[in-house]
Amino acid sequence: MSTVKLQVPIDKEVRDEWERYAERNGFDSLQAYIRFLAKADIDGRRVNLEESVRLSPAAEARYAKEIAEFDKERRQGKVKSYDNVDDFMRDLLSNEEA
Repeated sequence: MSTVKLQVPIDKEVRDEWERYAERNGFDSLQAYIRFLAKADIDGRRVNLEESVRLSPAAEARYAKEIAEFDKERRQGKVKSYDNVDDFMRDLLSNEEA
């Protein structure tokens, strides 16, 4: 893969705001975000990072109930916890074999 530099004159305030936007959306730099957008355009994908996802009222109620049940079980000591990945994997694999 060969790379080239693309230099585009842009107002500093616009660049700074765009950089903050990219960082808020998980990119480590504005350049990474621009590369992501370019690849998405080439692949024909539509990108909208600030589109909010809304659950239906029924789904919100269901998740709230499940979270409350989980918290109750955690307080009762019924939820397993692990101090390291090896213990987690050992338990996961032993349950898989059962």
